[in-house]
Amino acid sequence: MKKTAKRLTIICLLCIMFFSPFASNTAFALSDEETAWVNEARAELAELLSDHTVMALVYLSDTVSVYADFTYDSPVTITIPSGQQVQIQDVFLDDNYEAWSYVTFFSGDVQYTGYIPRRYLACSDELFLEWEMYWNMNPAAMVMYALGGDTSYPDIEQFPDSYQEALLALKEAHPNWTFVKMNTGLDWNTVLANEMVTGRSLIPSNFPEYMQAGSYSSSWALASEDTLEYYMDPRNWLTEEYIFMFELLTYNESYHTEAAVQTFLANTFMSGNVPNDTMTYSKLFTDTGSNLGVSPFHLACRAYQEQGRGTSSLISGTYAGYEGYYNYFNIGASGATDKAVIESGLSYAKEKGWTSPKLAIEGGARVISANYILKGQDTLYLQKFDVDASSNGLYWHQYMQNICAPSSEGYNIRKSYLNAGSLDNTFVFKIPVFNNMPASCPKPVASLDVALEIPSGYTDPHIYLDGIAYDATIKDDKYVVTAPDGTCKTAVMYKYNENDVPVGMYVWELSYNGIYTATPVPELENLLSYHGFSIRITGETGIRFKTGISADLRAGLLAEGIAGYTLKEYGTLVMTQTNSEIYPFIKGGAKVGSGRAYGQNTDGSTLDAIFETVDNRHRYTSVLIGLPPGQYKTDFAFRGYIILTKDGEDIILYGPPVSKSIYELAEYFLQMGYYPSGSTADTFLRQLLEDADRLE
Repeated sequence: MKKTAKRLTIICLLCIMFFSPFASNTAFALSDEETAWVNEARAELAELLSDHTVMALVYLSDTVSVYADFTYDSPVTITIPSGQQVQIQDVFLDDNYEAWSYVTFFSGDVQYTGYIPRRYLACSDELFLEWEMYWNMNPAAMVMYALGGDTSYPDIEQFPDSYQEALLALKEAHPNWTFVKMNTGLDWNTVLANEMVTGRSLIPSNFPEYMQAGSYSSSWALASEDTLEYYMDPRNWLTEEYIFMFELLTYNESYHTEAAVQTFLANTFMSGNVPNDTMTYSKLFTDTGSNLGVSPFHLACRAYQEQGRGTSSLISGTYAGYEGYYNYFNIGASGATDKAVIESGLSYAKEKGWTSPKLAIEGGARVISANYILKGQDTLYLQKFDVDASSNGLYWHQYMQNICAPSSEGYNIRKSYLNAGSLDNTFVFKIPVFNNMPASCPKPVASLDVALEIPSGYTDPHIYLDGIAYDATIKDDKYVVTAPDGTCKTAVMYKYNENDVPVGMYVWELSYNGIYTATPVPELENLLSYHGFSIRITGETGIRFKTGISADLRAGLLAEGIAGYTLKEYGTLVMTQTNSEIYPFIKGGAKVGSGRAYGQNTDGSTLDAIFETVDNRHRYTSVLIGLPPGQYKTDFAFRGYIILTKDGEDIILYGPPVSKSIYELAEYFLQMGYYPSGSTADTFLRQLLEDADRLE
């Protein structure tokens, strides 16, 4: 009763301070009785802290000053950002009944001590909060409690707008939860670049290939940049299922019970006793967590995350050369091969003397606690993404390479709390915020977009995928088209002069693993070229189309190969222009005729027809003859094709499609005066035009 009366007295005094028009000038001194009472409370706190570590986080302001004494008039020792981890060592009340916490912490690997107003610290330690409530050593909080609280959420208001909607939904569902903005001060793109360092950020190799940026080992792949961005963006995980990846990993007696840990372990290899021991895994994790002030859920989930079904050589105790050693948390285990990972992890265990599962779990938990949780990396997120600069620098001091670990472990921890009926306890979540963050970082999805760097001079907005034209758009200075499926092997663009005559050809190899990757093949530039039409001027009416191939390229393709390609066949395709707008103009396509100029005959001989060689290019032709007058005005489309072989697979490339009619060619030659008036050729062409006009 005596303590309760004192508590109410202070509440009344604080109400006067907060709501009096003279509040800013009002000061009160603690009476002798109150001073004795505060000292008694501090003595009890000292006893609590003698075997119990209490951590807290700076919040409710982007930065907070640390003072040399518990008064605003004392010198400022250092200013620290929101999200900074501190260890509470003592609590004081000043003459205005404001609580101050005496804290220690690291900043830039330097240890500091000082005083911070209690209202700027978020703490989830139940024993400390119970002490604080009993002794009323946070009077301002008691006033808000007595007045019925506040409907605003100042912790959420500290976050950028893009965080707030999700956090508000969580707060309304769980009013006891506190969200602390970790003001990293780091640029998003700088963090991304450092996390993309080879080997630093991995995903399981069974993830879709479009989420990978190359192989790392038999079980792991390098994460692609957009995959890394998705997992690194805190906003993607502010949900009921995944928020616990940001939970402070400290111990709380009321809900970190042995029974709750056992519920989580029930369907794992750790459901029973520790090997060669009478103790259960659940008791071992609970006792270890209690002794270290670390969440036993975290320890159990971490061991399960690392060991899966429990068949790893790291915990078998039988691995050759390391018999009798165990490493449940895979501490120190790294390398590009399974053998390297196992042996580095067991070498660490041997160095630490972890000669039993019990010693390995206790010892590994001490490493996690001392080197990570008590050094600022006190959430699952921060143990993967080292963006806390208070100790050990930045980026490199990560517990795991797996970028999926924080979300999967957080998901499992949340299930444990749900099963224990503890989701509405006083949790504190520390959530990083970066500078220059993008509007969002969505999860990568399969895409059929093909994006090509635009070569100089290639302005025609069409991309030919395996010979079929698609309209391109320009995005980020690239030509982009959407493929029909994931089977396309080549992309080609054509260059045209001012008269729309094709004068260039550029080739890309395509590969698809959920997204298209286009690899330019400059060695094959201008592989096939257009060299015009001609018309037969005697005998049966016909139209000739000429295609060229570089003599040097052809020689290389027939010898050792070029860029891995060798030559198999080339020739010409033809179809009516009208049909080419309906059917694919490709080899073997409907309504498409073809003729070979180079290739193996069925009798084993080689067909090699060269019409002429000009400027070091072999030209071959295709002639369409015997056309009736009714087709003299029909446009016919021609294009060259070539079949190359690479890695045992045939690849077909196509030259630019060009169309002409016999009538159009005859008109052109007559207008240009190529043949003397009255000559046989002149008469032949004029008769051709007359026959076509008569039919029309």
